[in-house]
Amino acid sequence: MKAFLRSLSLSFIFVVGMGLGTYSHAQDVAVNPACLPPEVAKPTGKLIPEDLTANLNVSLYSQYIWRGYELSRDSLVIFPSMTIGYKGFAVNLWADLDTRFAGTPDKEFKLQETDVTVSYSNSYEPWKLNYTLGWILYDFQPVSVEQAGPIKDTKNQEIFVTLGLDTLLSPTFSVYNEIEIGQAWYFNLGLSHSFAVYKDWSLDVGGWVSYLHDKSDSDFSNFHDGNIYAGLKIPINNYLSIKPNIQYSFALTGDAAQRIRDNSEALFHHRQDNFVYGGIIFDLAI
Repeated sequence: MKAFLRSLSLSFIFVVGMGLGTYSHAQDVAVNPACLPPEVAKPTGKLIPEDLTANLNVSLYSQYIWRGYELSRDSLVIFPSMTIGYKGFAVNLWADLDTRFAGTPDKEFKLQETDVTVSYSNSYEPWKLNYTLGWILYDFQPVSVEQAGPIKDTKNQEIFVTLGLDTLLSPTFSVYNEIEIGQAWYFNLGLSHSFAVYKDWSLDVGGWVSYLHDKSDSDFSNFHDGNIYAGLKIPINNYLSIKPNIQYSFALTGDAAQRIRDNSEALFHHRQDNFVYGGIIFDLAI
């Protein structure tokens, strides 16, 4: 399974490179699939059957931050993502490519993580309610430079549900439940808004707060991390858009700050619980 996912990820990167070359000015984006869903430019004409959707997305970011934890440092990270959808069902393949992976002795370029998400989305119009149900497989490698011997693969799984309202500030509430390594629940409340700024350009802003109930490897139940972001979405044509994006991640409580700092110290030998990071997102919808 591991070899297959890595091969598929690298093949996808090649396809994206070809696509970006065809549309000349582009590149794509990401944030942890668990962070921000990709924005899709709406085409005026479909290149594929109407019920079938496809999205290629590549993010070039200064840092990989996931649920408040830093998972990279002093390196460029690349997040390629591919999503195929049909009548509400979708399969997403997401990867983290670290240009100076801390889990290798010489900080080499490394495919550090590959995630697979299977989901179903729909809406209930009378209530302006939309919802998504899904399953995520995380397949990653530890980044601790202190680990002796060969790096072993680490996997985890989650199931999740997201509820959203098509109203002011587009509120969403998501619940993630860890089901393989241990028992943990992650609750996320997000708000977002898009401002028209110039022709088809838009300024997309938003943020979220979270609560973590973790019984997997510790006993933690408290508000955990918050995040605010802003991005300028620039359509290039009917299919391709780019978005410079900046984010700020921070701990919500003292307990969470201690937990996040402990993670940073274990991985990168420093203590930090808030991070400013960003990059550019390239998005191709066909």
